[in-house]
Amino acid sequence: TDVNEALMRSTFKIQGSNSVGTAFVMGKPNPAPGLPNRASYVLVTAAHVLNEIKEDQATLMLRQRDGEGFRRLPFPLRIRSNGVPLWVTVDDVAAMYVGLPQGADITMLSTDLLATEQGMKELALHPGDHLLCLGYPLGFEGNSAGFPVLRSGFIASYPLCQ
Repeated sequence: TDVNEALMRSTFKIQGSNSVGTAFVMGKPNPAPGLPNRASYVLVTAAHVLNEIKEDQATLMLRQRDGEGFRRLPFPLRIRSNGVPLWVTVDDVAAMYVGLPQGADITMLSTDLLATEQGMKELALHPGDHLLCLGYPLGFEGNSAGFPVLRSGFIASYPLCQ
């Protein structure tokens, strides 16, 4: 699979009654005993997206193959247990393990691909560098199947890590 296609197929809209954002599903399958068709995944999103969802459950807009195309597969995702967050946060990045339904179309990307401060230094990224970003600006989707929108821009501030 092409890296751009893999990234598109690992990016999903997450929403609650008063918040919408972008989530990435990463990790590797981890079948539970007695549930061979289930897997555990890592969901990564912005902490402020989850914090702004007041309910204990969000909706993760997954996709499922439908012949030659795809169709949306809304999935209720528990993000809190009795008001207690099920995610961990570092700065504004939130991550949590999730179980997803059989049939969801997800390309598995390793969490090793996540940027670190050291990795950013090694890449020598600096203001003016061109970048591409997948997401759901103002909740907008790329098509009826719920794929993200690819946008481009430039790193516009300094320093990158603080």
